[in-house]
Amino acid sequence: MAAPPRASTAGPTILGFLDRIEEASLAGWAVDPGDMSRPLSLRVMIDGQIADVITCDLDRPDLHQLHLPNTRVGFHFAIPYLYQDGLRHVLSLATMDGQKVTLPARAGFALPELHFCLTRRVHVEGVLDGLVDGVVQGWALRVDERAGLKSGGLRILVSTGGQPLAELLADQFRADVAEALGADPCCGFAWTPPASLHANGAKTFDFHVMPDRIPLRGSPVELRMPGTSERARINALIEKADDLLRYAYGLRRDLRAVLPAETFCLARYREWAAQSQPLVPARIAARYGAREDSPLVSVICPVYRPEQGAFIAAVDSVLAQTYGNWELILVDDGSDDARLTALLRRLAGDCERIRVETLPANRGIAAATNRAIELARGAFIAFFDHDDLLDPCALDAMMRAQAATGARLLYSDEDKIDRRGQVSEPNFKPDFNYRLLLDLNYICHLVVVDAALAREAGRLDPSLDGAQDHDLLLRMVERLGGHEIHHVPEILYHWRITERSTAAAGAAKPAAADAGARAVAAHLRRRGIAGKTARRGALTCYRTSFVIDDDPGVSILIPYRDHIAMTQQCVAAIREVTADVSCETLLLDNWSQEADAERFAVEQGNLADTRVLRIPEPFNYSRINNLGVAAARHPFLLFMNNDVFVRDPLWLRTMLNEALADPGVGAVGAKLLYPNGMVQHAGVVLGVGGVADHGFRGLPGDQPGYIAHAIASREVAAVTAACMLVRREAFEAAGGFDEADLTVAFNDVDLCMKIRAAGYRIIYAADVVCEHRESLSRGDDFDDSKVARFMFENEAMLARWGRELAVDPFYSPHFSREGGAYRDLRVIDPATVERVAPQPPERFPRAVARAAGTVPGRKRRRGAGSA
Repeated sequence: MAAPPRASTAGPTILGFLDRIEEASLAGWAVDPGDMSRPLSLRVMIDGQIADVITCDLDRPDLHQLHLPNTRVGFHFAIPYLYQDGLRHVLSLATMDGQKVTLPARAGFALPELHFCLTRRVHVEGVLDGLVDGVVQGWALRVDERAGLKSGGLRILVSTGGQPLAELLADQFRADVAEALGADPCCGFAWTPPASLHANGAKTFDFHVMPDRIPLRGSPVELRMPGTSERARINALIEKADDLLRYAYGLRRDLRAVLPAETFCLARYREWAAQSQPLVPARIAARYGAREDSPLVSVICPVYRPEQGAFIAAVDSVLAQTYGNWELILVDDGSDDARLTALLRRLAGDCERIRVETLPANRGIAAATNRAIELARGAFIAFFDHDDLLDPCALDAMMRAQAATGARLLYSDEDKIDRRGQVSEPNFKPDFNYRLLLDLNYICHLVVVDAALAREAGRLDPSLDGAQDHDLLLRMVERLGGHEIHHVPEILYHWRITERSTAAAGAAKPAAADAGARAVAAHLRRRGIAGKTARRGALTCYRTSFVIDDDPGVSILIPYRDHIAMTQQCVAAIREVTADVSCETLLLDNWSQEADAERFAVEQGNLADTRVLRIPEPFNYSRINNLGVAAARHPFLLFMNNDVFVRDPLWLRTMLNEALADPGVGAVGAKLLYPNGMVQHAGVVLGVGGVADHGFRGLPGDQPGYIAHAIASREVAAVTAACMLVRREAFEAAGGFDEADLTVAFNDVDLCMKIRAAGYRIIYAADVVCEHRESLSRGDDFDDSKVARFMFENEAMLARWGRELAVDPFYSPHFSREGGAYRDLRVIDPATVERVAPQPPERFPRAVARAAGTVPGRKRRRGAGSA
């Protein structure tokens, strides 16, 4: 009898044969001659990614003549629907340790790789959204009604006048489309018209789905871009503005906006990631330095019926770590899956650093994680999900950061990854932000903690499965100072997008969101703070509000000059709406000249709890408010513009409660909307546009913004004084507003920075929403008569706070400072990475430490006004 066919000797010795290759499947048999006692498992690789794991255990009685120990050696693999997209793909087989396998076939060839191109009977849906920030955006889906699938990844041809310009892949993450249509979220695209097309007049662009050239709804689109002469004139103006008005960034930004720049916006994150330098040990060392010791890190991973390809890729990412001293603990949470059991045994047998335990029944992720913590032998624990991926330098970066800072809890940035290995949705996080953690588990992945801390915090609560990590984080934070929590601003973790995961869409696991609200409520009870926590719609984000009965009193200070009707409406709304707070109103009349100004002042001065202070001096916002503070009676000060209007009866109570809940809070800012409902202010970001800029300006008021930052209350570097509550003792510790150098612009940013330097925190209260008709009292900052003043104040801020303005702890260094906040990305030069030093203990939320008994009291540096 002829010897059975063999695979190529170039790879491992595998006996087998590929019997059948059909349109969307292949079948055959294979066995490892070195171990015929158990079925052979093979990785199926498509386009270099693990698509699945097949086990050769189908009965093949036709092979009895080969005298194999048993005939259960067959396999059948159906090519997943994901890859039946009309594109060419490459399929190959590999052993479980990653070595390629070649199988002979009936057609007389061997299969090292199978190239295939499969199409479906489908129709296309899609929309061209239009031009946003110089980028044309849209989405497209291939709809298979028979299979009930709506998938992305389509090719989009861009053309003008019949001439092709670009071909796009509609695979960017669009959670809005996924939630609205129940579709694949990876279906969006974005295109920036190249500079070569910036000719005079308008141009029409067509967007077609290929290969059938199906036009998208909204196509063609007509765009008008500046021509050559216009570009030359605008660039000349920009150059002149740079030379003559060195710090007039607002003017420069407006001119730049006319010229679409070739930048990496968030929609182009994948391109940014591809062009950014990969994280390497040298870059980590530049930031954190060397680590003399290498403590054992226990990577703990609860496992429950994972997709085997994704699970193997996850394990591979741990095996690939550049940090050498780790162990991987895999706890099978009663999966009752023979294939998984065999795979876990093989993994443990192949690597002594992999330890496996199987629970007798499915008990949930909290119970499995608790068992993994019990088994951990390392000084530090890293939490890891069974289908996610670690960057090769992840543990190295975290452990170097731990050595440099002494932190006991560390977390990194993360993004999402799909089955094709494509990344999207970067989560560039702020440094430790306790207030944000109450509204949102922004920390999420990757988390590395001191093992003793994890055990001290107590076992994970199975009743909170789905939010057990949020609950554990809150319990650990209760035991730490802010200087013991460190954020590593690198993408070290790739969160796998699957149909069942919360990575696919915010509403994928409503039970998890409900559990998260309960976890936050339990944390507030442990701290002894009365509060309420509720979900924000379908998002895994909460509204945490404090319920405090104290009423120390608030003095509301409103400067005005003329605009009497507007000021009267502002004051009337406060008087008619405000509830549950004792307050006085101080109207600061800065030389009003209108005919009815005197009548208004007399009328208001005769009302209870209202006083009018006449300040007949040239406009100086800082001095006007300082004089108002000197006359104010209450321990809290509410600075307010006369063009801000309130509607919510609890607007002031909510701001006051934010301060009363934590004596470490020095100032609280509101969310301000333009009359058209768009955001005017949702916190201030330092360094954007030169000195500072408002976050999310122009965003619809009900939209969450980047990682829900527009709707979640959080600590920020500064807020606008158009509506800002300040603790009087914090105001005095900061030295008040700067009357000498900052008479109009940036005085509120300067005050907030001085308040923070005095040891207090600044809170953006997202649920205090007011309307702001910006700058009606003093007009445009950038008319000719005010440019010189703006230049001086801009320079004063840079001279005083240059270093601090360059590094906003609540805004990622991966965002550009040149354009709008939370929009463009920048590639960081490793040569410019600044060495991280340990954080001083006083810079953290004292109320949390006091509740845990770790900080006896507050110490502040006073007299920081001149900084």
